[in-house]
Amino acid sequence: MVKLLQSGKSCGIFFDETAEVAPPGTVDAGDIMQVGSHYYIGLSGRTNRAGADQVIRILEKQGLAGSTVDFRRILHLKTGISCLESNNLLVSGEFTFHPAFRAFNRIEVPASEAYAANSLWINGRVLVPAGNPVTKGRIEAAGYEVIELEMSEFRKLDGGLSCLSLRW
Repeated sequence: MVKLLQSGKSCGIFFDETAEVAPPGTVDAGDIMQVGSHYYIGLSGRTNRAGADQVIRILEKQGLAGSTVDFRRILHLKTGISCLESNNLLVSGEFTFHPAFRAFNRIEVPASEAYAANSLWINGRVLVPAGNPVTKGRIEAAGYEVIELEMSEFRKLDGGLSCLSLRW
């Protein structure tokens, strides 16, 4: 079951009803990124085409849109990209020049700080994993206030900020 909660302009997953993604479809919330009324759904080892197509049909019933994003080198979509609002995306690795995100202002995360690509925009501030000074500086240069959070223990098990957050 995927819970979809109305969230207005925030970046994240939202719906106003509970809907089920049925087998053989699989979906991981880490593969779904909201940008306005559009949802990008990453195809990964945890989210397959059947699951993504079901989510897109659910979105369309709500008057929203979705599209799939192919990638190969990371765990799931939000491991390498985050929406910061105002047409800004925080991007790393293969998402830096990905054609699906050409229309956005892209704030590039250097490879040495790739973990920081999984950051959260909340109420005009950006939560960023501590220890990523280049990324922090680039986000601040884009006009955001940054709050650094210690994530080293979660990182050991591939846990990122979006994985550990419930937002509505």
